[in-house]
Amino acid sequence: MTTTATSVDGPWRDALHQLAELASVDIGYWDVKGTYRDASPEGLVAILRALGVGIERPDQAPDALRAQRAALWRRPLDPCAACFGGEPAHLVLRMPAADAGQLRLTIQLDTGESIDREVSLADLPVVRSAELDGGAWVERRLDLPAGLPPGYHDVRVAARDLDAECRLLSAPPAAFAPPGALREWGLFAPVYALRTGDQLGVGDLGDLRQLARFVAGQRGAFVGTLPLLACFYDTPFQASPYSPVSRLFWNELYADLRPDSLRRLGLAALDGGAGDAVLRSELGLESALLGAEPLVDYRRAAALKRRLLERLSEVAWADEAARAQLEQFRAARPRVDDYARFRATTEAMGRAWGDWPVAQRDGAIGDGDFDEANRRYHVFAQWLLRQQLARFKDEAGTAGLYLDLPVGVDGAGYDLWRERESFASEISVGAPPDPLFWGGQNWALPPLHPVAQRRTGYRYFIDCVRAHMEHAAMLRVDHVMGLHRLFWIPPRGSAADGVYVRYPADELYAVLLIESQRQRCAVAGEDLGTVPDGVRPTMAKRGLHSLFVAQFAWAFHDGSPALQTPGAGQVASLDTHDTPPFASFVESHGLGGESGELMRRWLDDLAAGPADVVFVTLEDLWLEREAQNVPGTGDDEHPNWRRRMRFDLDQIRSDLQVSDVLRAVAERRKGPA
Repeated sequence: MTTTATSVDGPWRDALHQLAELASVDIGYWDVKGTYRDASPEGLVAILRALGVGIERPDQAPDALRAQRAALWRRPLDPCAACFGGEPAHLVLRMPAADAGQLRLTIQLDTGESIDREVSLADLPVVRSAELDGGAWVERRLDLPAGLPPGYHDVRVAARDLDAECRLLSAPPAAFAPPGALREWGLFAPVYALRTGDQLGVGDLGDLRQLARFVAGQRGAFVGTLPLLACFYDTPFQASPYSPVSRLFWNELYADLRPDSLRRLGLAALDGGAGDAVLRSELGLESALLGAEPLVDYRRAAALKRRLLERLSEVAWADEAARAQLEQFRAARPRVDDYARFRATTEAMGRAWGDWPVAQRDGAIGDGDFDEANRRYHVFAQWLLRQQLARFKDEAGTAGLYLDLPVGVDGAGYDLWRERESFASEISVGAPPDPLFWGGQNWALPPLHPVAQRRTGYRYFIDCVRAHMEHAAMLRVDHVMGLHRLFWIPPRGSAADGVYVRYPADELYAVLLIESQRQRCAVAGEDLGTVPDGVRPTMAKRGLHSLFVAQFAWAFHDGSPALQTPGAGQVASLDTHDTPPFASFVESHGLGGESGELMRRWLDDLAAGPADVVFVTLEDLWLEREAQNVPGTGDDEHPNWRRRMRFDLDQIRSDLQVSDVLRAVAERRKGPA
């Protein structure tokens, strides 16, 4: 990061730090060596500017601080507030101290009902005061009624010189949990890595459904996988499931296009007859070649699958009954058509939206900017994926989906283009130096903007959570610490130049809890790495499961590697997609003995313990040594997110060792069959 020769002892230093505190920006952090690292003045200025603070240089901090304080006092009401479990919410009203008279309070519930009250301003207690523009201003506390139902409610306050609104996030006390004590288990596998003989070059939802049936047959409750969100596989290109085009829309690469799966959707038009059979025959050879490769070729697999999807889209839009369903889908979900137009325009332009002409870059896409058939294709693909996800549990037995909500999106994707105000687009999220990455990490993902999100009432975040919980039995929130704070890296800076920005955690938890209870979806938070004080107690209080990973929770005891015991309220596993497979971990740490024996012993300990859910990584069952992902490496170093499984599903289901291990886990979790 380029810096200027600014003295840290300048008269503006204290003002800059106060300005950072006012904007919820930390002025430094403790590194893993116990050393406190001060943020550079230039780095703080860059982050403050990204948060909307009017400052260009550190020496402008005193004026910027005065302006920011004045702007805060002139804001009569914060844009959002949260409450839990029917407890009363407390709003803060800012106004001149001389204001008096009656205040009219209106609460518009999201059920359509309305609550109206009048209170005297003089009866509202003063909690703080200040001088502003030569006059006295006060903050008064307004208590809302207790017992409001869960939901997103709109609060309006009006007086003689006051008219302001606030979105109230009224949440249940905790996230959804199935009745009774959880003692469940599940199996984890990336969809793209699954192998069957009838897929089109890559694993799909049909393969995942088969795996779920196998898990259900072994008395398991979950099948877990990596994010299933849309990705770019052409220009631009991004294979990582943690850098999706959108956190709102699904990846058509995973659509199950087998004839029997399409027939189950109940649309005769999708049974393409002879024409469909000819196309499938043409695609068969290339599909077989791709399926035999040890690595997924995303470009070829996506192009192959698109040929059949485009044919199905043409047939569906030409059929009266199918077209009616698609139009109904578009009408019920207006974002779908907007997304389809964006994807079709990206394909027409052949480049990321940051390089589009100004009008289109700023959101104004016209009918002539894209191929209409491509727009219809993307609408059809999203309809098809949603139908298949909605039917997943009915067709997969009792094993529900454990889905993953990534912390960010591709900056070239739809979400940043359409929801620009919800992101700090010039900033990148990362992590400070830690024992695994001494130089820190830059994830090259733009963070959500804590201030702008509040102004929109968390519209985008709500939509993201809702899209996932609609289909999940449990949702894993990637980097759950991001509900509390994120490590922001300024433009052109390294991870060492980053600093933490704090978020309104109560409001973000409230969204998760409202959607969790409404859609009966349990929640787990990925709390690995640097976890600030207060995160795990808050997770426990709000009913979010934390993670327990055996590779981070063991020690030698009497010369043998012994596993710590997970706690109730945790989701336990031997490893994660970002760690070495268990057999590789055993060898690299010199744990001695046979990897399979230690795996079975530790899985037995986890299954017998009090963790609410135990996940078994499918590839560990045959002692796979190659990782799916090695963080911090590029494609020239490791084939991240591309490695296919060594065995196909038929081989896995018939393998006695696999069944024996899962049977033992089930018995420890559930008792004898």
